[in-house]
Amino acid sequence: MASDVPTPGPLDYGRPRRPARPPGPPGIATFGMWLFLLSLFILFASAMVAYVVIREAGSRSPHQGALHFPPILWLSTAMVIGVSVALSRALHFIRRERQADFRSWLVISLALATGFLLVQAPAMAILLIEHKRFRSAGIFLYGLVFILVLLHALHVVGGMVSLIRVTWRSRRGAYDHEQYQPVRYTVMYWHFLDVIWVLMFTTFLLTA
Repeated sequence: MASDVPTPGPLDYGRPRRPARPPGPPGIATFGMWLFLLSLFILFASAMVAYVVIREAGSRSPHQGALHFPPILWLSTAMVIGVSVALSRALHFIRRERQADFRSWLVISLALATGFLLVQAPAMAILLIEHKRFRSAGIFLYGLVFILVLLHALHVVGGMVSLIRVTWRSRRGAYDHEQYQPVRYTVMYWHFLDVIWVLMFTTFLLTA
């Protein structure tokens, strides 16, 4: 009489079974992530509108001249774009279960993110020096630019916390082609930071 209990195949021995997971990220979590990014967009958009209004009002003053931004900001712009590119590659590889490539691109993105902050630090120092230099003449725009750059840098620090956590957990095999939601949300956040910085920097250049 045949047994009703299924006989495990040769590949079943010695391999721990993991519970089946639903494919893709949960819809409610993705919706929450989009709401979070929307709230941040409103924050940055409001700040940039205020900057443009103040800048245009100041441009009519005879004491207000052209603003000169540290050239090193071009390097930081390239780095933050590089983070998005590297994270896109990491997401591509984890969806295809290529763990080694996935972890390598996470490390590259973390290195670029660290470089972005290291480059931003002297740029912000230059902005502060220019602010102290011109504030006696009633020109405070360098200080305003410093605040906006600092606001973005603080959000970058938050993104690095998430990126470090994802990179660390990837070394422990926490993600695969089915379970990669934290990676996806980290990529979304960094794409957002990338777009915000490019828009900010472009606005600074156009209104200089």
